[in-house]
Amino acid sequence: MPTPDRPDHRILDERSITRYVATVPELAARLGGGPAAWDVREIGDGNVNYVFAVRGPAGALCVKQAPPYVRAVGESWPLSPTRSGFEFRALREHARCAPAYLPAPLHYAPELHLLAVEFLEDHCVVRHLLNAGGSRAGFGADMGDYLARTLFGTSDLALPAADKRRLVGEFEANIEMCRIMEEMIFTEIYRPFHRNRWTSPELDPDVRRLRSDTALVIAAARLKNRYLTRREALLHGDLHTGSIMVGPGSTRVIDQEFACFGPMGFDIGSLLAHLLVNYLAQDGRHAGGHAGAGTEETPQQRRLLETVAELWHTFVRRFLELWRTSAHGDAYPATLFPACADDEDDVLYAERSAYLDRVFRDTVGFCGAETIRRVVGFARPVDFTDIEDAGRRADAERRALRLGRALLVDTAAHTCVEDIVKTTRRIRDETQPA
Repeated sequence: MPTPDRPDHRILDERSITRYVATVPELAARLGGGPAAWDVREIGDGNVNYVFAVRGPAGALCVKQAPPYVRAVGESWPLSPTRSGFEFRALREHARCAPAYLPAPLHYAPELHLLAVEFLEDHCVVRHLLNAGGSRAGFGADMGDYLARTLFGTSDLALPAADKRRLVGEFEANIEMCRIMEEMIFTEIYRPFHRNRWTSPELDPDVRRLRSDTALVIAAARLKNRYLTRREALLHGDLHTGSIMVGPGSTRVIDQEFACFGPMGFDIGSLLAHLLVNYLAQDGRHAGGHAGAGTEETPQQRRLLETVAELWHTFVRRFLELWRTSAHGDAYPATLFPACADDEDDVLYAERSAYLDRVFRDTVGFCGAETIRRVVGFARPVDFTDIEDAGRRADAERRALRLGRALLVDTAAHTCVEDIVKTTRRIRDETQPA
């Protein structure tokens, strides 16, 4: 299928994927045997790309191709397939900072908008694991470490200004993917829009209140301005429980096609939002699962809130450690503080803590915005949509809307991650009429 930027672009299927991989020696060698011995299956469950698992006698790999449209909708929603190049570039850049948390990038074919990465054998998507009632010990610590390494490592704290500017300029061209986030999170859901979805008619009054809530709309617009103007670090851009996989002793982050430079709190807040969404959705997944005053949390719910706190505290510890040991950038240059003994200097420690306090405030706001858009918007998570009973689903989603508003409008009232946990528990326990 031709596209304006690549007239020779064509969509591959299982058979043509096999033929293509056979032409790339390093990929063919990874699989072993020959094309007749390879098994190719389409495994994608995301919204925008095609994803294939390719297995051979010696190994396996994952092949992704970006069509010139949003896969979940089709040709009625055109989308530049050049997003695959940004995904491959972001994968390599983040692998420089945190290689243990990413699939190895193996190959990129710009003429086909196709990339090949390590196949994550024995891994499962975190969202599927949580919705099945499972968990993985250390997940919060892993993701806190990943976020600290990738966000610090692509910031002005770690990079010389010239290198950072070059990277920013490179990712500024990921215009269409950034526009999707700009509109879906901060604009579309606050007005009538053809792609918006919610549990109707149960949530109709809630959606009307949301759109007439001036304080909420202003808070969302203020946050959108931060997303548009602050270039703190290279973001994953769509970090949630569906873009992370876990296996035995392993946590891997995938699907970087929304990568861009932006405020650090965006990635952190997005992931926290999905952990909180799953926490609230758990009540709707159990028979008679209307949460209310006096209803005890399940062990799964307690683990989720512990993960939220573990993630943030690990992020802070690792970020401060990197700042002490790897501050090679032009922001807060180490040459200005030669006499400071790291944490023993109270003034320097206070300044670093204030920096992270600002990141936390952004995290709280972005967490609230992401929580709201996953109730009223195009990309609603299966955490909610798989709840068959509309009444129970609406109860859980209504609490998510209230939580999102509390975090987005009352950001200043949340000064530590424990405040987020307390607010989440309070809103779950309160009985709220429709």
